[in-house]
Amino acid sequence: MHWFSKVTIRNQLIFLASITFVLLILIFSVFYTQNKEIIKQKNTEYTVNMISQLQQDVASYRNSIDKLLMNIAYNPDMQEFMLETDYGNRYELSKKISSVLNNARLMKEGIVDVIVVGNSGSFYSTFGGNEYVTKYQQLFSSSPFISGLKEVNFGSNIKGTKFFIAGLSTFATYDAAHTGTQIGYCYLVIDAKEITALSFPKIGKEEMKFYLLDRDHQVFTSNDTAAIGGNSDFLTAAEALNGQSAILTLNGVRQIVQTEKLPEIGGTIISAIPEKALYSEIRKLRLNVIYLLLTAIFILSVPFILIMNNLIKPIRQITNFILGIRTKQTVIFKQEIKLEGYFEMTILSSKLNTMFNEIDSLTRNLIDANIQLYRVELEKKKAELAFLQSQINPHFLYNTFETIKGIAMIRGVHEIKDMVQDLSRIFRYSIKGTEEVSLQEELDTISAYLRIQKTRFKDRFDIQMDINPRVLTCKVPKMILQPIVENAIIHGLEPLSKKGHLRIMAEIDPHNKLVISVKDNGNGMPEEMSEALLKNAEGKDPFEQHLGLKNVNNRIQFICGDEYGLSFQSQENLGTEVIFHLPLKENEDV
Repeated sequence: MHWFSKVTIRNQLIFLASITFVLLILIFSVFYTQNKEIIKQKNTEYTVNMISQLQQDVASYRNSIDKLLMNIAYNPDMQEFMLETDYGNRYELSKKISSVLNNARLMKEGIVDVIVVGNSGSFYSTFGGNEYVTKYQQLFSSSPFISGLKEVNFGSNIKGTKFFIAGLSTFATYDAAHTGTQIGYCYLVIDAKEITALSFPKIGKEEMKFYLLDRDHQVFTSNDTAAIGGNSDFLTAAEALNGQSAILTLNGVRQIVQTEKLPEIGGTIISAIPEKALYSEIRKLRLNVIYLLLTAIFILSVPFILIMNNLIKPIRQITNFILGIRTKQTVIFKQEIKLEGYFEMTILSSKLNTMFNEIDSLTRNLIDANIQLYRVELEKKKAELAFLQSQINPHFLYNTFETIKGIAMIRGVHEIKDMVQDLSRIFRYSIKGTEEVSLQEELDTISAYLRIQKTRFKDRFDIQMDINPRVLTCKVPKMILQPIVENAIIHGLEPLSKKGHLRIMAEIDPHNKLVISVKDNGNGMPEEMSEALLKNAEGKDPFEQHLGLKNVNNRIQFICGDEYGLSFQSQENLGTEVIFHLPLKENEDV
């Protein structure tokens, strides 16, 4: 916590107050969240119980319908009626089955019609309608099945009303000639509202809405009357939850939604309760706690502000006084600070004034000492200047080279003339004041140096230059190639008994950096020496023992950055390659 001691007292107090405030809010938030979860859990349990009751009602109703269909379909008189082809006999049989079918319709609430259709053309309906259900017969098989909501027209009595159709494909069991043959269908037309007699609950003033959907995703019963017989994006999203609970929006109101399947009719139960209704009571509690919290903060802020001002104001006066001294352009001695009304601060101001007086005295002594040091330094600089003036004038030396070159040319000694000309060029280049030059200038100087060496060594080595024309204008540190080329000739090529080869290459690498290589086929280094330099086990400069390499590497890193510099590869009896890694400084970059 050392860093905390560096924070101002004012900020520490504000931090403490903020932490207290945050903790209060956190405690309230945890309390509110826990109560909210308890209410949500209770509501979920209640909803699950209601849905479970609905599922039981639907399952019970489905079992009754299945039994009723089987009793009708496999009644001997009913099967005889389905097989009868004679109209007169069919009429007599219809009297016998009439009471059976009417009794079946009255046995279960919600059955509005019982229909028997035979493949022989026989047909009977307790409601007196026509064959309005036969268009759905492809839905039914040998097992009882309940369709989704279907539009049923009872002649001129009811138009366009939607009902469930429970049906069964009937097979002959009593007539030996037709045993096992499909002979017709039995249908029950069911009022959807009677499938369940659920009494929908209310919570407060807001109604918990239940939606019962058929296998075709249509609402067939609900306490939201506007949704019956229809579908919506809300119901589609709710049905996709597949037994999960989620928050969905209905008519702009967030609803807590729970879904369960109704496998007996291939449908779904969806319950939805407005979130604001479920949490209305706890919201009142939250509002009261917020008011209480704000009141507590207001009451606590008054003494906090007073204490902070009494503590911070004198400290701030001292701080501003000291900062004022530091920010002034000239030092004004014998300034005093006066703090009244605070015993501790009065003592502090007295001690500070004493300290300022001592600083005044020490500052004057320091200024006098610095003046004396500056005088000594000035005398030293004068001595250095006199020493430099005593050195050989570079222009005199350059003019001397030119004189030697002229004499050699007059006497016809062209070798001396060429060597002095190249030496003069190298000297003039070395005293050039700029730190960076173009690569072209550096290569011209190296060419002059190599001509001098070629004169000395005759034809003992060849020189090859592979230079990308684009890099000739790039800026490089001055005099970085000559020490490396000199090392290659003296240590690599001069001891060779065979003809040597020196190659200088310059190109742009894939990372858009300038790479220059000086490679010879000289003696190279023993493997252990090369590995020692590369591994540099003690963490020292790898060029520490090679002064020329070290100086060039240090200059490159000083001018271009630590990521640039030299690297090398060497093998004994195969030669050495020194690689320069430089930034690509083209003319527009300089």
